[in-house]
Amino acid sequence: MKPSSTTEVAAVQRLRITFSQDGALRYVGHLDVVRTWERALRRAGAPLAYSSGFHPGPRLYFASGLPLGATGRAEIVDVLLTEALTPETFLAQVAPHLPPGLTLLDAAESPLKTPALQAVLLASVWQTDVQSDEAPAAVSGKVDALLARERVMAQRVRKGHAKEYDLRPLVLALGYEGQPEPGWHRLGMTLRSEPSATGRADAVLTALGLAANVARIERVQLIFAGETALDERPSSG
Repeated sequence: MKPSSTTEVAAVQRLRITFSQDGALRYVGHLDVVRTWERALRRAGAPLAYSSGFHPGPRLYFASGLPLGATGRAEIVDVLLTEALTPETFLAQVAPHLPPGLTLLDAAESPLKTPALQAVLLASVWQTDVQSDEAPAAVSGKVDALLARERVMAQRVRKGHAKEYDLRPLVLALGYEGQPEPGWHRLGMTLRSEPSATGRADAVLTALGLAANVARIERVQLIFAGETALDERPSSG
């Protein structure tokens, strides 16, 4: 039951949960996804730790919200609990209460006192499939041309105002990875994901002249301080 007082309930355990997010949830904003998690955990009877204040909430800490339209293969959230559970018990208890599109992949204990996930997140690895009748050499050539540029000016809109920025320093790796099926081209990219410097896969597609194409954008890995990518992405086509 949600505490009614303003006193913070002490947490005794931090579980780091890895999950996938896909299906219809690709069109759901991050705040609504957070609320979905909160409802599922309450229904599962998880012993959630709550924050203090007039509006206490479950202490859930997500590494990074997915942009609308994207899916995630290995998203991460820290859940603080007031009673210790084995990772296996947590997974079995919570999984039946999650909606289609949210799938638990792993749970592991993490130190109770540890830096926030967002504070140590450095980069994200993306797999982007783009529908196009262009030849592989043409798409690969666009990748090479972007990587050869010193600056790639892009725009982001915040609070109704457009702001120009240089996308190039945010692209750590970009490569053409062939055709997963006829009429589609696959791009692999590793983008900076720091609080003050975050690259977006859709911005890269815009810079490549592929923004108008149908695309499937999936985040396949979050890279934290001290970690490396799962594989070595090519730096060119």
